[in-house]
Amino acid sequence: MARFIFKLQSVLNLKQQQEESKKNELGKAIQMLEAERSKLSELEDSMTASVKEFNEKTKKATVHKLIEFNEYISLLNSKIKSQKDNVNNAAQYVDKVREELLKAVKERKILEKLKEKKYEEYLMEQKKLEQKTNDEIVSYNHNESSAGD
Repeated sequence: MARFIFKLQSVLNLKQQQEESKKNELGKAIQMLEAERSKLSELEDSMTASVKEFNEKTKKATVHKLIEFNEYISLLNSKIKSQKDNVNNAAQYVDKVREELLKAVKERKILEKLKEKKYEEYLMEQKKLEQKTNDEIVSYNHNESSAGD
């Protein structure tokens, strides 16, 4: 019996490698997103603490200190806005990689289905060949026994 050979096996192997690569890339992208979210959370916590401190010291602070506090809070607001952009960009990247992974999975599954179909066709062909061989043997044996009579 001849061995089954899937002509697109190298393509299937490549698709499997691409899928694994996208899984790894997605994992890294999610880690990056979580790191960006953590930075944003830290900035927001710092802002909350600074506003609270500002409110407590407003009554006793000099004008110069109030101006410094105001500038610091403005700086924190700017950093928070920038960090929100970073979080949004990281989230978009995660979505993009997730879509690429889904595409890679779909392509791999299509090739695997094709391989299964080709293997079933191969098995049917092998069964037909075996049946043909058996029929020839029976026919040969029948002819031999008829000739011997």
